[in-house]
Amino acid sequence: MHIRYSAFWLPKQGSREEEYEDAFSPPCLTEDSPAEFLCAVADGATETSFSGLWAQLLVDAYVGKGLRRLDATSVSQLADQWHAAIAEKTRAKPLPWYAEEKLKSGAYSSLLGLQIRANGRWSAVSIGDSCLFYIRPRRWLYGFPYAQAEQFNNHPALLSTHADDFGSVKATLKRGTWADGDLFLLMTDALAHFFIAHPAFRKRLTDPELDQAGFARLIEAVRAEKLCRNDDVTLVRICPSAGAADRGGLA
Repeated sequence: MHIRYSAFWLPKQGSREEEYEDAFSPPCLTEDSPAEFLCAVADGATETSFSGLWAQLLVDAYVGKGLRRLDATSVSQLADQWHAAIAEKTRAKPLPWYAEEKLKSGAYSSLLGLQIRANGRWSAVSIGDSCLFYIRPRRWLYGFPYAQAEQFNNHPALLSTHADDFGSVKATLKRGTWADGDLFLLMTDALAHFFIAHPAFRKRLTDPELDQAGFARLIEAVRAEKLCRNDDVTLVRICPSAGAADRGGLA
């Protein structure tokens, strides 16, 4: 199996790069012909503390196989890492009292993970409103967990650093098979909503020549036209193909 992989991101208009609260993993493709490929995106909730850090821990854990089971124990262990990382970050300069109070509410994030196998199968897991779009050129486009703009709302279920909240969150699962030429797109919510609601722009986001500068220009333009909500945006694109040795194993 060969993988073509690219990732693009942009913080909110008016925000600095270090204020970007989405996350994706891996940051780049390190192996051209893996037997299994994992990637993930997450969207840290802006109104909570250190949500970008929480989102990054989630995607790294999924890709590193520390979250292959989305159970309370795994999430709780990851929340402990989040607390430890904050303690390290604030050791030299403690947080002001109001930030300490806000920290008690924890952090929240969506998570979308995708696993692609060389045997021609794929699986995805979702909590929240980050989306996967699976495209078979000239045939169809499938959206998961959302396929229509009306499905997005202001209160998606999110993963919390509070273990007590985990019981109310249900992961959504999807499985399928892939063929050469298929394209997988992972997006955080603002971009996913735009992609569904404005089909005329889909070719721009699926263009194989798209680069980071072109992505930034596109997002800035559609934000100015009020077509895309001003939020952090992330796009990960994956195009798998079977090598000569694996082709016969495709389902």
